[in-house]
Amino acid sequence: MAVVRFENVYKSYGGFEVLKDLSFEMHQGEKIGLIGRNGSGKTTIFNLIVSLLNPDSGQVYVEKGLNIGYLKQLNKNLGDLSGKDLIYQAFIPIKKIEEEMKKLSHEMAKDPDNLDLVSKYGKLSEKFEFLEGYNMNEKFGKVVTGLNISSHILSQPAKHLSGGELTMVMLAQVLLREPDLLLLDEPTNHLDTDACLWLEDFIKAYRGSVIYISHDRYFIDNTASRVFYLEQGLIKDYKGNYSAFVLQRDMDKERDLKLYERQERELKRMRETALKMRNYGTEASIKKALNLEKRMERMDLTDKPINEKDLRMHFLEKEKTAKEVFYVSNIKKKYKDKLLFEDISFTMRSGDRIGVIGPNGAGKTTLIKILLGLVEPDEGSVKKPRSINYAYLEQEIKFENENLDILETICLNLDFTLQSARNLAGKFLFTKDDVYKKLKDLSGGERSRLRLLLQMQKGVNLLILDEPTNHLDIPAREQVEEALGLFGGSIIFISHDRHFINKFASSIFELKAGKLSIYKGNYDYYLMKKQFEQVEDLLEKEVVRSKDKDKDRKLIENKKAKRVNSLKLRILEEDILKLEEDLQNLEEEINENTSDYQLLITLSEKKAQMDFELENLYSKWLFMNSTD
Repeated sequence: MAVVRFENVYKSYGGFEVLKDLSFEMHQGEKIGLIGRNGSGKTTIFNLIVSLLNPDSGQVYVEKGLNIGYLKQLNKNLGDLSGKDLIYQAFIPIKKIEEEMKKLSHEMAKDPDNLDLVSKYGKLSEKFEFLEGYNMNEKFGKVVTGLNISSHILSQPAKHLSGGELTMVMLAQVLLREPDLLLLDEPTNHLDTDACLWLEDFIKAYRGSVIYISHDRYFIDNTASRVFYLEQGLIKDYKGNYSAFVLQRDMDKERDLKLYERQERELKRMRETALKMRNYGTEASIKKALNLEKRMERMDLTDKPINEKDLRMHFLEKEKTAKEVFYVSNIKKKYKDKLLFEDISFTMRSGDRIGVIGPNGAGKTTLIKILLGLVEPDEGSVKKPRSINYAYLEQEIKFENENLDILETICLNLDFTLQSARNLAGKFLFTKDDVYKKLKDLSGGERSRLRLLLQMQKGVNLLILDEPTNHLDIPAREQVEEALGLFGGSIIFISHDRHFINKFASSIFELKAGKLSIYKGNYDYYLMKKQFEQVEDLLEKEVVRSKDKDKDRKLIENKKAKRVNSLKLRILEEDILKLEEDLQNLEEEINENTSDYQLLITLSEKKAQMDFELENLYSKWLFMNSTD
């Protein structure tokens, strides 16, 4: 049974149609990722579900009595309540029962023989237990710890919290309410990587239905059972996670393009034939021409596939020079009385791509600014060769003169003519009257685009990026990644975008509890190493607890080796399953394109490579099982 259903819904703002004849259903227990460009109408869909908006036409059906929890991007008028008080509002119904029980308890103490009071107390106690009232504090602790909400955030009045901190607080409240349907608007936007992992596990285990708006592709991959892609006011429904969506979307685009091209060839042939018939000038030939023209008018034509404008970027690179980019030696930094980090040493070499991760407040941005010389360390030193020419994209983007418009800013910063500036702006999706927007009126995504535009025109061999994909929708993120893929220099970046980290990091620097841990690999490698470390920590604790350490150490070491091998085997089996699924999808694509000789050659080459990789994985699996 559908918990939410849209039927032929239209919604417009100021004459601009956002949703056009939109229809879809959502069923109990589904986890759906709603994606699309910024401004495409995703939040409008949420507001229609909770009746904050009404459709211009069409119907929105929500199951009667459905309890909905809605995490919004903007939260206003929350008063002087502290972060902790706001989160505890999730328990208001339970708290009311608890207060009533306390009141009855006092009355029963005065009148212990009153059976009516005893009966009421018993019923309330059963309800309190059913709602897990005795576990309120435990639940609160789990969610607050999982989301990494600090004691500072919990103690501060809401009016003193930043937008990101307030969003984390309201996310905790919504999750603790445990509604039938969760509507989450960008739930991972202000979470660190550990909190994102925790939220993924929470969503996967959640018994209710969940639909969320997100640009976090890693999160969608790990939680979604369906993906709704909102484009041009309509939803395209894809089964599976983000990776499945990308594969299906690309196949759909290729199919639609072929249908359109076939249709255009047929229309061209029919027009030419009709023209020839008319040119013959006979009554019979003109009649045939008319029949052909009527047939063309009645044809159910396929629209040309939409090729949305993308950011077309490239970097002007300076020649590679020094082999080393940074020499960092024993740096330490405190902020007021808080130690951010100490004893940090590393060498960054030319071509390195370093992803810096860690909890919010760990000092990641401070570390970056120390590397650039914008902040002085309390101890230690940072050296970089003079030949290093860098571009820095900060997290909070500000411009020197916010009263300038985009066109003026480009001309002044790059010494461009008006026409050259307009041409360059167009490549970054600033078109028509957009170029006259004042900088102070730009959205976060527009600020990122403009800063990238300016930085990319400078000859650089080092990029330093602080949350480069923040405020960008998925298509814009993909285009930024495409540009970075063409950049041949060194990159060091801070990011919570795990898809981005996985794609670009050759090393992961984890800054946590004042220490820097270095992992030589991408994000998936980092997660695997963290799993190994957790296994090793648990087994070391077993050794410590052992009364006779020398006697039991060999037994514990053997046990440890078996657990590690078991973990390796599980990861290998997951890789095999994933590759087998990819091969199956590829074989289906081959079967659907038997008439396209050129495409078949490409697909067959890809299949041969995947067969080879799968054979290697099978060999490793057989070896590990034979030596178990």
